Order: sequence, then structure tokens, then C-alpha cells
Amino acid sequence: MESLINSTQSLPCVRCGSCKALCPTYEVDSVEGMSARGRIVLLKKLLEREIEPSDLLEKRIFSCILCGACNRLCPLGIDITNAIYKGRISLRGLNKKRRIISFALMQGFKRPSTAFKILRLLEALNNLVPLNKIQPLKTFRNLDIVFPDLTLRDDIYIFKALKPKGRIAVFAGCTVNFLYPDIGKALVRFLNKLEYDVILPRGEACCGAPLMGLGFEEEAKELAKRNLNTFKKMNVEAVIGICPTCIHFIKNDYKRLIGDRLDNAMEISQFFKKNNLQSLIPNRQKIVYHDPCHSVYGLDVKAQPRQILKSIGFDIINSESGCCGFGGTFRLLYQELSEEILEKRVEEYKNAEMIITSCPNCILQLKTRIKDKPVRHLIEIINESTGEKK
Repeated sequence: MESLINSTQSLPCVRCGSCKALCPTYEVDSVEGMSARGRIVLLKKLLEREIEPSDLLEKRIFSCILCGACNRLCPLGIDITNAIYKGRISLRGLNKKRRIISFALMQGFKRPSTAFKILRLLEALNNLVPLNKIQPLKTFRNLDIVFPDLTLRDDIYIFKALKPKGRIAVFAGCTVNFLYPDIGKALVRFLNKLEYDVILPRGEACCGAPLMGLGFEEEAKELAKRNLNTFKKMNVEAVIGICPTCIHFIKNDYKRLIGDRLDNAMEISQFFKKNNLQSLIPNRQKIVYHDPCHSVYGLDVKAQPRQILKSIGFDIINSESGCCGFGGTFRLLYQELSEEILEKRVEEYKNAEMIITSCPNCILQLKTRIKDKPVRHLIEIINESTGEKK
């Protein structure tokens, strides 16, 4: 509770309501407690003992998707996301059912390789025993997850270019490593094409964002220290991330968690924007670029991917940007709310021929509802459009 007190004492909220404008949970459930302002008021009332901890309070605080939009909109610059983190640390064990699920998820993110093997085994056993009727395994089935035979880091540690001009390390993230290794391989091939040696360090751990979101601060710190210990030893030009959430957490939250961060970490479009990319394959497809929340609100990345896509020949349809509703563990804990948020994006993107994004988690979410058009990662498109066949 002390960390929550320290956090909320620095929240001079004047209740202007600016933070509600882009709040995805408030957009689909318009009660005050489902907005950023409402959650801050609830946390203050908890500290001032005007209210007691309850299941409803726990639901309000844990149902924040942690997109970060409210931080950008607050005229006083309040770090609302950090206050939500502290609230979750204090309320973590309140809901007994969620406590069990959260503990299982925490163990999975601390040991993702073991969790991956267990999930593959459960998927294989599902033909004999309908395990997927149990939450959160039911949600995994609804996400249409197909487990690949090999993960990204099951392969070679370093990929050499013919005439290297530099060296890049890749922070793959759990989703790419375990579910979409082909996205990671596309990044490796393209970096080699640009004459960079590429390192996929075996010491990479989960970035820690899911654990922090569940209220496991100490466990998130442990993973942060492991990642910094792995990547800071490397003499590389940059650490490129395939998942914006990972890079946002490494650059913005590690400093707050453990007092250090990776200054040379960047999202792929930040790195490739400085390269003059030109398409070798004429392509006038009408596409929508889906902005991952942490790209826009955490890394200031919005124009760069669109500029890259235009430079390689795509027509970009203007569309209203917004959260897809995934939010990591949010999708597992609040499935109905997640799907309501997703539905708005599906409707918004209906006229596009293809949807491109830079977040593997957004791909996972969007593909559950969008079946009539491809949903692709930006690096796949860059790699194919500049000379490599699909």
C-alpha cells in the first residue's frame, strides 16, 4: 500500500476529463469507473479510506488496458498508467479466482519456454479431453493460435551478412518467438540484406510488461535485470524490437523499475525510417495501417511506418486509429470487453484490402475477426516489397 500512497500523492488531478477522450474501455462501457479519471478517483478514495477494497474496485483497476492514451491527454502530465500499476500491486490478491489465474500467468511469463511446451501438450490432448472449455485455455482457442514446430530462438544465435557494416541485436518478444517466428526471420533476412550482422541472444527473457500489468512488480524487476544484463554486454548499433510493447517497456518503464534502461532500443520503423527503402515490386494495394497503442503513446511512432509504406508503393486509407483490445493479459481476463473494443476496429477497416501493423499481438487479435483479408506485420511487407518473394 505504501507504493500506492507515494504514487497517488503526486496526482494533482483536477477532474477535467481530458483523459476520457481516447480511453478504449470507457468507449465501450461508459461508466465513470471505466475511465482513467474514474480509476484515479477510486484509488484516491481507497487511500483516504472513503471506500474499502472490493471485487468491483479490483475489476475497475484491473480492467484498464494500459494503452497509455490517457497520459498523453492529461494537461498536467500525470502518469496515470503508473498509478494503475501501483493500484494493482496493492489489490493483486483480492479476487481469489483471478489470483489463481494471475499466478499461473506469472509463472508462464517467467518461464515462457516451459509454458510453450505445456500449451502445445494441452493442445494435443484437447482431442481426447476438452480442456479448452476451461478459462483461460478457452480464450487461447478463441484466438486461433497455431503453435509452430520451432521457436525463433531455437535456431542460430548469430546471422552473418556477407559484407557487414554493423551489428544489430533483436529483441523478439514472446509472441514472435513462440507464435510468429516467421516475422522474426523476415527481420533477420532484411537486416542481413542491409548488410548488418544480426544477433538473437539466447538470454532474452520476457520484457516484464505482462507481469507488471498483473501486479507482480518484483518479478517484473527480475526480468528487467536479466534483459539488461544480456543486451548491455553487446557491442551493437541498436536493439530492434518486433513488438512495440516490449520496446516501450524497455525504454520507458525499466528506468522507473530498476533505474536503468536500453537507450539504443528502438521499434523497427524508427530504425528503418533512416534507410532509403524503395520497392522493387510495383504495388498499389489499398491498405490500412493499424497503430499499436504503445507505438503511438509510448514511442512517438505514428508517421514513420506510413512514410515507409508510401515509399514502397502502398496506398494508405485514412482511418480512425484506436486500440484493438488485446492488451496482453487483458484479453485473457476480460474477453467480452476485449471483443467489443476489437469490433470497432473491424468495422473501421472493412474497406481495406490488407491491414498492416508493427505489433504481433495486434495481429493475433485482429485475425480472430478479420478473415477476408490479410493482416501482416510491417517487417514482412518491407522484406517482400524490397526484393524477397513471400
